Amino acid sequence: MKKIFITCLLLAGTVLVSYAQKDYEDLVQQFSCQPAAEHIHVGSFAMRLAEIFADKDDAQFISGIRSVSILSLECCDINIKEAFRQQAQRLSEKGLELIAEVSDESDQLRILAEVRNDKIHRFIVINVGEEPCLIQINGSIDLSCMEKMISQNI
Repeated sequence: MKKIFITCLLLAGTVLVSYAQKDYEDLVQQFSCQPAAEHIHVGSFAMRLAEIFADKDDAQFISGIRSVSILSLECCDINIKEAFRQQAQRLSEKGLELIAEVSDESDQLRILAEVRNDKIHRFIVINVGEEPCLIQINGSIDLSCMEKMISQNI
């Protein structure tokens, strides 16, 4: 009886942990260790170095970025990609604003942002199409600076 109870408790705990995953950072952490997954994290030190070597306009934009994290599952097994898609669709968007959602033949892209006091504190681009990936930018980016950067690159 004791073994059955412990087994059920462990099984329930495992199931609850997979459903309790609520943040995009948790998703990155879970899938970055999968075989053939590619994960790049650029921290604040590297961002400060990039700011030094950037031109004046770009440096102003880069100064607001604290970190960039990129997860690509392009080369992963189909089962890993499908698990990523399912987990990504179940994640809570609490505190995030849906900026855009784009779908075509092979891609399903969602762009989310956490905006407070006219600053973007978190910017997330997630693709759950054929080549799943997640890009997350953390920092405090001024919206006017972001608009200027977009208008220059259009």
